[in-house]
Amino acid sequence: MIADTSAQDRVIARKRPNRVWLWLLLATLAPLIWFGFPTVRKWTSAERSFERAKLRIETVQRGDLISDLSVEGRIVASSYPTLYSPAPGTVTLAVKAGQQVVKGQVLATIESPELRSQVQQEASTVAGLEATLSRQKIQTKTDDLLNAQDIDLKQLRFETAERAYARAKTSFEKGLINTADFEEAEDEVKISKLELKNARENALLQRERMTFELQNQASQLERQRLVLQEAERRLAELEIRSPVDGVIGSLTVDPTDVVIANQPILTVIDLSAFEIAIDVPEMYADKIQTGTSAEIRYENQIYAGRVIAISPEVSQSVVRGTVVFEGEPPRGLKQNQRVSARMILTTVADVFKVRRGPFLESTGGRQVFVVEGNRATRRDIEIGETSLSEVEIRSGLSEGEQIIISDLTRFEGIETLYLRN
Repeated sequence: MIADTSAQDRVIARKRPNRVWLWLLLATLAPLIWFGFPTVRKWTSAERSFERAKLRIETVQRGDLISDLSVEGRIVASSYPTLYSPAPGTVTLAVKAGQQVVKGQVLATIESPELRSQVQQEASTVAGLEATLSRQKIQTKTDDLLNAQDIDLKQLRFETAERAYARAKTSFEKGLINTADFEEAEDEVKISKLELKNARENALLQRERMTFELQNQASQLERQRLVLQEAERRLAELEIRSPVDGVIGSLTVDPTDVVIANQPILTVIDLSAFEIAIDVPEMYADKIQTGTSAEIRYENQIYAGRVIAISPEVSQSVVRGTVVFEGEPPRGLKQNQRVSARMILTTVADVFKVRRGPFLESTGGRQVFVVEGNRATRRDIEIGETSLSEVEIRSGLSEGEQIIISDLTRFEGIETLYLRN
């Protein structure tokens, strides 16, 4: 027979459980179950739980909402005159591209022998006409003197004839002379009187003629002086000067190039006349009109501005616009420099509003999660005007309620959330 292990076994007495520890355990768990049951019930009734600290929660408030739009823009010069060659010749440049210049500064010079010769010719013509006019004035005085002498002589002859007629009449009445002598004296008076009258009328005609000739000569001289002034002006324009304070934008010729009349020489950018070119998203184009107020941010400073132009067409989903500074623009502006502009679209008074967040794009502004304690419930809403930082709530929410403004895409199809602390 093979021996088993029964010899090694021993009997162990069964111990009765200690009920004191059991009652102590139940006394400890009872309060936890009592107070934790509502939380467990809420958690079990929610479709999903999420950590509260990872969500953005904001409170609905009442107040005024300013609808605005922020866009990026770039500084462009509104005035950049191009200077042209006034005459054919050889150009000599006095500046370089990018160089700052002041109004009236000589930028380039055109050497035109043809124009200089024309000025000398016109000046010579003016001198000749001046001499002719002076000679005409002397001739007029001479003719006036001769006509005056002729009138005086005829006046004297007329007076002599009258005296002779008076004596002849007396002698005829006394019978000292015959009828023929008396009539001859009478005819002499008539002849001398007629000659005096003709001399005076001739002097007047001569005076009118000479006055006309003097005026004509003076007009020719004045016209020639204007021609000379125009030639001198064109000669002075051979020194091309800056029309504004600014900077040389571009040079279209090289030094000592031969140019023709009206050929572009260079461009000057006016540093005192800058505008801001902006691109407005197509969805906001109908809200921006000419005259819309704007705030321009440049080097952490805010400057007032306004919209002066908005394009009537859409290009690549944007509409081009132009904003200018109200008042004195800041110093140091540069062409194509980037700035930001905030357009003030509308102001809505006394409305429910909440801070803007990703929820606006994720649900189209139609739904939000309203927070009540540790529970968030989906609710339909209607939004109105929007700004860069706030959204108008037209219906669905009341003042003081809290909502989740985070991206709600992850909670699609969920109606209730439990928020864990």
